[in-house]
Amino acid sequence: DSSARGLKLATPRLRTHNMIHRLSAFALCCLASALLLEPRPLQPAARAAIAAPVRSPVPLMKGKAKAAKAVKVLLTGDVKGLGKAGELVDVKPAYAENFLVSKGLGNIASKEVIARVAEEAAAAAAAAAEAKKAAVECKASLAQTFGKNGLFIECQVGPNGKLHGSVTAQDVASLIDQRANVKLDKQNIALPSISELGTYSADLKLHPEVSMKVDLVVKKNPITIS
Repeated sequence: DSSARGLKLATPRLRTHNMIHRLSAFALCCLASALLLEPRPLQPAARAAIAAPVRSPVPLMKGKAKAAKAVKVLLTGDVKGLGKAGELVDVKPAYAENFLVSKGLGNIASKEVIARVAEEAAAAAAAAAEAKKAAVECKASLAQTFGKNGLFIECQVGPNGKLHGSVTAQDVASLIDQRANVKLDKQNIALPSISELGTYSADLKLHPEVSMKVDLVVKKNPITIS
């Protein structure tokens, strides 16, 4: 009985003690939560980052800068990869001043110079066209004169059948002048090596763009040399 009575007295005290213990633990949890949720002051660096104004991105440049306009230069000397003396060329201003003009290879062309060069170029083109036309007409004339039978030339022949001397480009030029009234420079006549009688082909250059072939018939001169 005494034990049971002591147990009944101790039970309310134990409950009270447990209640206090739970309340203390709950209070501690609330305090910890309050500390975690409480806003902390920002560090100086963070304050500065927030306070700094937001800068707009720098706009990109639209398109590239325009290149310097080319200038016309009249060349006074030959420039490899650019042109020859007397020609008009288009180059950048810096190249014109710092290289061509400074080295005496050209001059900036004025409107008057450009007009004069254009006139000279037109005259040269007309002359070149006329020269080619004349060469074509000359070719037709030579073909009519020598095209069928060729150009005959008589040479002295020795007992062994070999020619005395040789047939030269000058000989052919003289014969063409005599028989067709066409003057050709010997430099424009190409011949093979001729040492005996027969028919050979002579190449005639009448113009840089006009040429022809003529049969050269080497015949025995009636007058023989013993």
